[in-house]
Amino acid sequence: MAHNLLTMHKLWYIIMIMLVNFKVKNFRSFYDEVVFSMQATPNKEFAELNTFKAPERTLLNGENNLLKSAIIFGANSSGKSNLLKALKYMQFVVQFSNSPFQTLMANEPFLFLEKNEAEPTVFEIEFINKNNNTFYNYGFEIQNKKIIKEYLSKRTDGRIKDIFRRVNENMEYLSTDGIQKEIGFIQKVPQQILFISMAQNLIMQIAEDIKAVVQCFNELVVITQDDINGFDIYDENSLYHDKALEILKSADFGIDDFNIFKNKIAELNSLQNNIQFNIQSKIPPQIKKENAQIYHIDLDTKFNVYNIEGNPTGEVIEKYLNKDYGFNSDGTYRLMCFLGIILKALDKGGVVFIDEIDSKIHFVIADYLIKLFNSIDVNKNDAQLITTAHNILLMDGNLRRDQIYFTKKDKFGKTALYSLSDFNGVRKTDLFSKNYLAGFYDAIPNVGEDKI
Repeated sequence: MAHNLLTMHKLWYIIMIMLVNFKVKNFRSFYDEVVFSMQATPNKEFAELNTFKAPERTLLNGENNLLKSAIIFGANSSGKSNLLKALKYMQFVVQFSNSPFQTLMANEPFLFLEKNEAEPTVFEIEFINKNNNTFYNYGFEIQNKKIIKEYLSKRTDGRIKDIFRRVNENMEYLSTDGIQKEIGFIQKVPQQILFISMAQNLIMQIAEDIKAVVQCFNELVVITQDDINGFDIYDENSLYHDKALEILKSADFGIDDFNIFKNKIAELNSLQNNIQFNIQSKIPPQIKKENAQIYHIDLDTKFNVYNIEGNPTGEVIEKYLNKDYGFNSDGTYRLMCFLGIILKALDKGGVVFIDEIDSKIHFVIADYLIKLFNSIDVNKNDAQLITTAHNILLMDGNLRRDQIYFTKKDKFGKTALYSLSDFNGVRKTDLFSKNYLAGFYDAIPNVGEDKI
């Protein structure tokens, strides 16, 4: 199976960011603007466990409590995964719009509306960079692979300050004294390139803010169903290996130990940017760049052999998670792809998005992972987990109403996104899963017996 070097996964992880809000409009099934918010509502339910305070003066008083986790529920094809794909597309444009080696992907506007391609796709993100205790609001509009608008503002002292605005190719600098004179030579930016993608390497007064925004996108981890991630994390710190093994053993996955396996496949300086190489694998491999070399990363899982009396014989069976795909269960494979990422986020802080955390994984394991984020003792650095899910029992796991989101498509194919806290009359003592099945939250698939 041939794989392109440009597809290799990268993990930066100097994570010190907090997600506040993400907005998207006219992308895939999202035609109208939707807002996904990690700002907690004023209610006090599970506030000590499931929320944390943003750094002082980065958010207004009364709006400065953020959620540690959120789960998005909805029917198949209702648009849950599209929210993660929207953020991943925004991340891609920031990282690669200025790359000579990567073609910018189309922005995929909403399809089921006549002449909708004439409208731009809109992305906006609000986050806090804890390294400089600054709130940032960044967004852009893109149409037919061309940037229509781009803007950046920040808050450090309670007030919002605009840094720059851009319309088509034309730049406008709005920050403080002397910036217009210092960087006024950049008056136009090619429409295929984001300003922040090219300006982070310039010597200018606003470069630090631009680097902080780019760092946000570099550090966001968005794991969709097609992604392979995170094996190499287990090699960075034995803490992640040991904790992962503890979880595997307690959940009775049958694995007695595992180790990182690194197979060098190329010297970086001998490769062209678009070279293809072959790896014998039934699934896409994990590739890692380390110094001047390219490695294929796999997990060597180990199983003890026992005699008839149930005692270890000393013999060990070794099976690689990737190369011997099919020996371990699909659930084991999927869990090991993101378990290291979760453990590292809990250790260092950060924001992790996972599409269908409960896919091929037992409810108890998925619920346990979510509860790790909603923990004072484990989540000491205010990491955030946002995931989609189908298992409605996860609703009843001591979650706040503002941590539960729903997606629903209308008859025109448009996805609406809303929170359980948007409903009146919902009590914290309600069994949310039961009400969901009863159709109270209007997001359940309509497959009644009258349709069979």
